[in-house]
Amino acid sequence: MGNVSGYEKTERILKALADRSRLQILECIQKGVSNPGEMARKLGRHRSTVEKHLKVLLKACIVGKVPSLTKGGQLSIRYKICENAEELLRTVQDLCQGFRGSARLRL
Repeated sequence: MGNVSGYEKTERILKALADRSRLQILECIQKGVSNPGEMARKLGRHRSTVEKHLKVLLKACIVGKVPSLTKGGQLSIRYKICENAEELLRTVQDLCQGFRGSARLRL
């Protein structure tokens, strides 16, 4: 990410995760659907839309590109969740599941 401050890095990661479509894409990857075309079909979206969201996740270093070969021997790009991002995603999901927001503040 270069010379990005801690706040900017945190903001980029949180913004990338604060989108339902991107969370659905991450869930696809977790379940083994890692090709943009496959994700688009599974989610009922256009491939270009999925690729736009993947670009945001790439920029935030949440996913990485993995070149692979199709059964026909053609080059294909697949995506995987980066190791440190996998742990972050689990932590965020766990915290959100247990979060009980309240309008009252505890003092």
